[in-house]
This record gives sequence, C-alpha cells and structure tokens, in this order.
Amino acid sequence: MRRRWGVLVVGLLAGAVAQHWIVGARIAHAATICWKRGAEAGLITVHGVPQIMFVLVSGIGVASSVLAAQRLLLQRGLGGYMALLSAAAYIAGIAVWCALLATPFVRIVY
Repeated sequence: MRRRWGVLVVGLLAGAVAQHWIVGARIAHAATICWKRGAEAGLITVHGVPQIMFVLVSGIGVASSVLAAQRLLLQRGLGGYMALLSAAAYIAGIAVWCALLATPFVRIVY
C-alpha cells in the first residue's frame, strides 16, 4: 500500500512541475506581448472555461497531495514531505495564475 501512495506522490510532483511550466510559459508570453505592443488594458484575452478547469484540476491535485501526506506522514520516509511539497507547489501555482488574471492586462472572455 505504501508503494502506491509513493507512486501517487511522484505523479503529483510531476503534475505540479507541469503546472509551473505552463504558468511560466504563459507569463513569458504575456511579457513578450507587452514588450512588443506596449502595456495596455485588455491586451491579453483568455477564455473563462479553461481557467476554471485549471483551478479545478489544481484543486484536485492539492486535495490528493494532502490526503497522501496524511497517509504517508504516519510512516517514516520522505513520501509525506514530498506530498506536502507538491501541495504547496500546487497552491503557489494557483496563486500566481490568479494574480496574473487579476492584472488589468488580462481580459477574460466567455
């Protein structure tokens, strides 16, 4: 049973790394557009449904990481701490992405 939780934690860490890669690429893209065209309100448009899905999937990652940490912290090893690290990484990714969406440069389109 411990091995399954360990595999889950590695998958969750990989998901958190992928999330940070995606957020970093979007921020770099926004910075490039602002650099080329100038900073103005509503310069970048994003669709609302993918943003909801991003936050929902990231929330599932946080919940799974916390559940894995709860199980693995009772045992010795690094698994519980890796699960807490992945939960913190997911939360940080959500916070950075929501902060980017809250800027006046981004206009959400439905």
